[in-house]
This record gives sequence, C-alpha cells and structure tokens, in this order.
Amino acid sequence: MAASLSDEDIVFFDGTGFSLYFDGSNVGLAGLNLNAFTLPDTGGILLSFSAAASIPGIGTVDDSDIVLFTATSLGNVTAGSFSLYFDGSDVGLTRKQEGIDGIAVLANGNIWISTIGNPSVPGVRARDEDLLEFTPTALGSATAGSWNWYLDGSDVSLSSSSEAVYAGSISRLAAPLTSAD
Repeated sequence: MAASLSDEDIVFFDGTGFSLYFDGSNVGLAGLNLNAFTLPDTGGILLSFSAAASIPGIGTVDDSDIVLFTATSLGNVTAGSFSLYFDGSDVGLTRKQEGIDGIAVLANGNIWISTIGNPSVPGVRARDEDLLEFTPTALGSATAGSWNWYLDGSDVSLSSSSEAVYAGSISRLAAPLTSAD
C-alpha cells in the first residue's frame, strides 16, 4: 500500500493486500485519533474518537460517544455524512476513564463496548478488562437503555491492570468488503 495513512483512516486487508477503506481526512476528520470502529450489519461505519472532537454536521462529540458515518463513497475518495449514534453521557459514561476504545453491534442490535479505564454505569461497575453490553431503547441525541456485562475479564483470567481490553471485534461477514476508489 503506497498511500500515506493517518490516525483517522481505516485500512482493509483482503487476505493478500491492504487498501484504504476509509479516508477520514476526506470527510473533515484530519488530525483526529480514531479510537474504535465497527462495520455493523445495518450499514455504515460506527466510530469513536480518543478525545472530544468536532465532527462535521454534528458538532462536538466526547470520547464516550459513537458516531455513524453513512458513506456515499469509500476508499481514496471517501464521502458521506455523519450522525450521532450513541450519546454516552446520556447513559452514564461521563468520566475520563470511560472513553470508548472498542465497539461491536450484536445480531440483536445491542452494543458492546470496551472502555479505556474502569467504567461505572447504572447497574454495572466494571474494569478495563471487561466488556459491557448496552441494550438500547433509543439511540442518537437522546440515547436510553440499560447496561449489563458482556464479558467479565476476570472470568477468563484477565485480572491485572496490564491485561486491559483495548479493542475487539465480532465478525459475521459472509463476503469481503468492497470499496470505490
């Protein structure tokens, strides 16, 4: 892959080579640090950033928020629009250590997240080696729902501060992704 990459980009590996899947600088994200992303079955790209960021069409989002990018084009000529998918502060993610560093959408529509530190949300006090599951009743600027454990890291011998979960993925892809250049 000959292209220069930045922290706001997503690269795709097809089994033999790499290609630019999402060029964040094309859509106003230059200089931002993409901390987590997932490609949900419903389409689009869900993104979370390592710090508060100004996102075109939305305004400022926090590191505990998730943004949906709806593409009209991907690859070297990425284009599309953003919308707020998940407002973490609405559902208890309000402290610095509760920034999102891993996202997946489950088949039932629930969302699992990993955080950079030890989160404490309504009903669950977790550690950074745990994964939380959020069951939404509403998403977007008025996010609502409930929390539960998805994975208690201590159940699988993750118990020291050096064993934090920083990312993860749940893959249900039946066919390779394609992108327009």
